[in-house]
Amino acid sequence: MQGKILSTQLIIGDDGKHYEYDKNDVVNLGNKDLALLTGSQVDFVSFDERVAKSIYIINENVNVSSILSADSISSARTKALWGIGLLFFNFILDIGLQFFNFIPDIWQNIGYIIAIVSFVLYSMAIYSVSKAAASKSLFKNYIIALIISFFGFSLLMLAIIFDAIVDVLANSKDVGIGASMMAVLLFGGMLVLIVEIYFYKIHAELARLSGSSLFLWSFWINVVSVLLYFVFIIFTGFPSFVILVGFANIIKFVSSAVSIIAWVLHFIAWWRFGKVEKR
Repeated sequence: MQGKILSTQLIIGDDGKHYEYDKNDVVNLGNKDLALLTGSQVDFVSFDERVAKSIYIINENVNVSSILSADSISSARTKALWGIGLLFFNFILDIGLQFFNFIPDIWQNIGYIIAIVSFVLYSMAIYSVSKAAASKSLFKNYIIALIISFFGFSLLMLAIIFDAIVDVLANSKDVGIGASMMAVLLFGGMLVLIVEIYFYKIHAELARLSGSSLFLWSFWINVVSVLLYFVFIIFTGFPSFVILVGFANIIKFVSSAVSIIAWVLHFIAWWRFGKVEKR
């Protein structure tokens, strides 16, 4: 008899009846994730008009909704790879907008959308891994890191706006970093340190669950990139020193290059994430 997979435990036959089954009875499943095969056509033998045995997948149907909704390592890997890939594309797009005038400005708005989609996909990937591995700390640490990051970014934006208003009211032409901005940057550095501690915990757990040290390598290389970018911000606060500004541009370039290396390693780490390693 033939039918269609409704879930990881249920098949609907061409006769309209529902049949329970065990994934071990799917003969040609291999390493495929059954949770992603909802809607696939199967051929099976029925017993007692309730149970399906000797199941063969004859037409796979991996759909987007299955990937997004499934809480499995395979689903998490797919979402993470798409999220990282879109983030990298957005990074390249941002470089193009800065250096190539022929790229329409509308792509900047598209870049914001891509960034949001990338963030959502990666967040869903972390959640799926935490569910599949029954981890009580992975997604919690991720949410804490996001909350602190959002608070720090909001504080920085308010400080920039406040500093600009003060300059306008004082009719100041100073384009450097004032004492108030420097204090905010130092406080922001402290928040970044706290965030990085939580991201270390996240990457360490991903490394343990996947058995791949590339997660930790990508984390530490990204830390170097963040530190270099902070140096760039501080150096640009002293526009009167032309040498420092020129050196800052070199630091920004190196920071971007190091960040790309971290992304590549992170992408490879997720690509190799096939199953949860037992403790």
